[in-house]
Amino acid sequence: MIEVSVAPGDVVVGQTSSLAIRFRNPGRGPCFNVVFKLRLPTGLVLVRGSGQVDIPTLPAGHTHTHTISVEARRPGPFELTSINFSYRDENDLPVRVPDFRAGLVAKPAPPPVLIRQPTGRLRVECEDGELDLGAWDMLRIRVSNGTGVPLDDVTVAVEGPFATDGKRSRIATLDDGTTARYSFHVNAGEGGQHVPVTVHTTYRYRDLGGEIRTRTQQDNVNIAVRAVEPRRDPTSGEQVVLYLAASPRDMAPLRSDLEMRKVKEKLQLSRQREQYRIELCPASRFDDISQALIDYEPHVVHFSGHGDAGGNLCIEDEYGYRDSVTPEGLAELFGQHRATIRCVVVNACHSIHLAKILSTQIDHVVGMRYQIGDEAAIQFSVGFYQALFAGWSVPDAFARGRAHIRSRPALEQHHLTPLLFPPGP
Repeated sequence: MIEVSVAPGDVVVGQTSSLAIRFRNPGRGPCFNVVFKLRLPTGLVLVRGSGQVDIPTLPAGHTHTHTISVEARRPGPFELTSINFSYRDENDLPVRVPDFRAGLVAKPAPPPVLIRQPTGRLRVECEDGELDLGAWDMLRIRVSNGTGVPLDDVTVAVEGPFATDGKRSRIATLDDGTTARYSFHVNAGEGGQHVPVTVHTTYRYRDLGGEIRTRTQQDNVNIAVRAVEPRRDPTSGEQVVLYLAASPRDMAPLRSDLEMRKVKEKLQLSRQREQYRIELCPASRFDDISQALIDYEPHVVHFSGHGDAGGNLCIEDEYGYRDSVTPEGLAELFGQHRATIRCVVVNACHSIHLAKILSTQIDHVVGMRYQIGDEAAIQFSVGFYQALFAGWSVPDAFARGRAHIRSRPALEQHHLTPLLFPPGP
């Protein structure tokens, strides 16, 4: 006996739908000369394929699938029948099936989806503060969606009288009426109260036909750029904190900008703020690190970025992608500046091996024994520099940083991740 089924059991009115007619032989022997002629009821039209099926042999346990396309002209139930369904069974006896029936339901087409189109513009502004002339700093752009529709792949790039790291900033979605913040590392080469910045924004949306469209918007905004004081006199008591950051394009993005902003805030609130200065080196390549150590003669070096399981530091190459630096090579480089560097903080995952080797050259080194998330890394930096800018010793500042991690219930388990070399008392 041959079993016949039709799937799926429902179609949509006015739409072409594929139907699979399956012939299955559940017997112990083959069946031969299978003939099947399909009859469609009124209101159900054959669009593609043949209504007649001929199967010379259908082995035992096998299934033969015949596909057709139909279109329902009205909603409701339909019954498919056959005007000729016959075959020869495993005993070579003729079999005729006069009562084949298969049910099908045609559902009304759903109402068309109304796709809204952009009717407004993005609002683009420079966020807080000002830039330092001739120094790497953070330029923050605020973008508010006033288009009336949700947007995808909202990408921002900036240009102006400054050097940049060449990176664009992107978020996956920006709902209507919401705001996103984009950060860029720039080095301003022109000062003044109204330095022009050109902001290029690109986003995607669906048109009335459901196709993906891309639209670009250009805005001109201004930001203040102030002149900075000359570099420190080596004979003065000013302490320099060199902040190195790297977030390669092919690795998970980090909130180094937020970490740096919070550290700057702690310096501004400190009573000893005149004794410290922060120098920023974003998108760090190896040559950038080497040059910054010469230019700034730092007392504290802080690295915010990635480390790998082998203990290597992950910085950036010429194109912004991952470039690894060995612990031994970095220790040798830093050792040439041991006369001024009194502390190195490596705020990167798996940096414990690097910290051990650096500690043979530098008095105090902080490393991370495991992976550490953005929030825990930021909390450690806030506590550490709050204490350091208040004049505390490095071991006491280190203890303060770990206390800040432990104070957050969600982060408490990570408070032992930072380690200080050599260990404190």
